[in-house]
Amino acid sequence: MTVVMQTQDPATAADDPLLSYQVTTTPSPLKASPENPQVPEETGEVVISVSRQSGTPADVEWIKVKVPAGTMAPDLATDLNKISPRISLTGWTARLDEAAKEFVCAPTGSHAPIGPDTGFTIQLSDIPVSRKVGTAPVTITERSRTGSSAFQNRSTVFNLGKFPADFYLRNFLCEPSIIPNGGDVKLTWERSANATYELLHPGFDRDVTNRTSLEIEGIKSDTTFYLRATTGDATNPVIRILTTQVTVLKPDLEVGNLTVHGAVQMVQNTVLATPPQHWSTYETTAPSDGFLLVNCPLGTVDVQVGRFSTRLNSERHNATLAVPKGATIRVNWAGDHGAIYFQSYCFGDTPMPAWLRIE
Repeated sequence: MTVVMQTQDPATAADDPLLSYQVTTTPSPLKASPENPQVPEETGEVVISVSRQSGTPADVEWIKVKVPAGTMAPDLATDLNKISPRISLTGWTARLDEAAKEFVCAPTGSHAPIGPDTGFTIQLSDIPVSRKVGTAPVTITERSRTGSSAFQNRSTVFNLGKFPADFYLRNFLCEPSIIPNGGDVKLTWERSANATYELLHPGFDRDVTNRTSLEIEGIKSDTTFYLRATTGDATNPVIRILTTQVTVLKPDLEVGNLTVHGAVQMVQNTVLATPPQHWSTYETTAPSDGFLLVNCPLGTVDVQVGRFSTRLNSERHNATLAVPKGATIRVNWAGDHGAIYFQSYCFGDTPMPAWLRIE
């Protein structure tokens, strides 16, 4: 069975939870009960995994879980009294506060420390699932503090979907899972007909409602694919997302700012060129950004890149020139003897022209 987890990130603001929460459901996803009230409800289970990710312990007075109950699409349960709550922490209890319509987990004392080694679960079993397809917000609130600061209520919300009984989305696969740069993959999946489906990856969003497979060509970097199913009422839809990945060998990389500590290696091409005749001229256009290193130990050569030009001879026989993509490169040999070494360093995937590289 596929389990979908929703994760609360570590606290980053003053009123964010000090504890981290993960929510799983059984079945996954939850199934809405039949609309016929004469038919018994479907039952489900919600398990909340709790941990403290910081090395500093947090003092906790209580943790409350509010489960919406009723007959509408945003309600998760039909009756809170039928739910069995449990917490795995020794010295803590879990009970239903009927007046507040929420489950309260609390230690026997006024508060208890939760450190990085104190992972535990809160389990809500035998949930009679509401009969309306939709998304139900489950609110988790902790009253906590660090050090000697004041206790504070901190909340987070998890949206749990209740899907039609005959809905399914499973076995989302990418084959092959490892490809060379520029390779192709085939995505396959199994799904029911009572939803709309979208396939997403960077720069790509396609309706695949009527498909169970799709081929993607020319992948040049590691890619995560997302298959999103949407069903239910448009005013309160339920969404399920599965993911799969492909790894690209020697991938293309696109970054913003880059700071390198240590060595950087680029693909390099080297060629020895000799002038075929007196004052021979070669000219081409740079297909990619890079550098051109020229060494002229004998003879004379003029090298021009864009508007910049330099003359090399026995007195000054080395030069390094930056080459922007699209710039005109012109080389003039003066004299009928000598040899010129070119080294081209290319940032793009297109090498320099033949006379600047080794075939």
